[in-house]
Amino acid sequence: MAEKGGKGFSLPKSGKSALKPPASKGKDDSSVKSKRGRKVQFDSEGSLDTNSTKSNGKADIPSFKGDLGKAGKGEKAGSAGKSQKAKAPDPLELRVEQELPANTTCLMDCEAADILQGIQENMVVLSDDPAIKLPVSFDRGLAYAQRNRLYDNPQAVKQILEPLKQHGVSDGELCMIANFPLESVDEVFALVPSFKNKKSKLRVPLENVLAELAKLRKAA
Repeated sequence: MAEKGGKGFSLPKSGKSALKPPASKGKDDSSVKSKRGRKVQFDSEGSLDTNSTKSNGKADIPSFKGDLGKAGKGEKAGSAGKSQKAKAPDPLELRVEQELPANTTCLMDCEAADILQGIQENMVVLSDDPAIKLPVSFDRGLAYAQRNRLYDNPQAVKQILEPLKQHGVSDGELCMIANFPLESVDEVFALVPSFKNKKSKLRVPLENVLAELAKLRKAA
C-alpha cells in the first residue's frame, strides 16, 4: 500500500519532479521586451524620438519626416549647375552696316561735318522748299561732327584708308579707324574686335595707314 501511494496514483520512476514550475512574468518578460527593437523617428523639426516602440518585436528602420528627400534633389541639382563651366562670350563684332538700311552709307566725322556745314550754308534757299524739312537733331549732329573731326581733307583720308579694303575691311570699320586718333595697331584691334581673326594679315597695312593719318592730323 505504501509503494502505490494511494489508489490510482503512482510515483514517477525518476527522482525529478514531473511538474514544471510556471514561468515567471516579471524579470523574464522585461528581458524579452528589451530584445525587441526600439522605433526611432525624427519629427518635422529634425528632433530624435526614441520613446515609441513597435509591438511586433522587429527593429524598424529610422524614419525621417519632412522634405529631406526634396532637399537632397535640390542639392544634386545645385551641384550639377555649379559643375557646368561658364561659356566664354563670343568676341564682339562691328555690325553697324548690317543694322542699317541697304541704301545707307557710313561716313567719317570729317565727311559728315563738311556735308552738314554745306546744308547749313544753303539753309535760306532750302527753307523756301516746303518739301524739305530738317529734323530737330540737325543742329546737334552738326555740332558733334565739327567738334570731333580730326582731319580737314576727307578725300585724303579716304585715299589713305583705301588699301585696307583689299584685306576685307568694310566701310564701317574704316570710319571707326578715321574717327579716333589711334597711335598703335593694338589700339585698332581693341577698338575693332572684328579684326581679331585678321591680326596677322592687317598688322603691317595698319601700321602704314596710322603713320599717314598721323601726318594729316599734324598738318591740320
